[in-house]
Amino acid sequence: MFEFTAEDLAANKRGQLSPGQQEWLTMIGKGGVRVQGCNVWIAIGFMILGLGITLGLYLSNEDSCAALFSNPLNLLIFPVIILVVVGILVLSILLARWNANKLKNAVLSSASGNVRFDHDSSGESGITTHLVIVGRKKFKFADDMSHVFKEGEKYRFYYCKVGMYEFVMSYERVEG
Repeated sequence: MFEFTAEDLAANKRGQLSPGQQEWLTMIGKGGVRVQGCNVWIAIGFMILGLGITLGLYLSNEDSCAALFSNPLNLLIFPVIILVVVGILVLSILLARWNANKLKNAVLSSASGNVRFDHDSSGESGITTHLVIVGRKKFKFADDMSHVFKEGEKYRFYYCKVGMYEFVMSYERVEG
């Protein structure tokens, strides 16, 4: 689950991200931009398909064709829909790039304290989120972390919180 080296932990103790961790965060951001780029092309494909089907149905017989051209607003709605959808897609790409830039320039934080475990279940989806509470800071995991950390013992977590992302970069058990 946690893949950090002694070099990563040493850099984190100094309050810095290691070069490997910075590269990893940069790659996470770039991956988000790539995924969003693919999503944009898929959305454009569906938009073209939907407009093609709609226009095809309108132009399939004389009555529907006459209804389409009977009001100029009917013809105006297609370019407006295209502009709105393209605007939303451009904003989604810009947001993905903004998140990637924030990940590239992430700031390391730390939390220390005794570890406690808790969980949160969503009644509708049945998904359980496992919580590791370090001092006053809650970290969310998909898996139970009781095999990694011992409840009641003191740990220091080094983490990055950027927007909706929160990554535990390294951790150490603290004496005392």
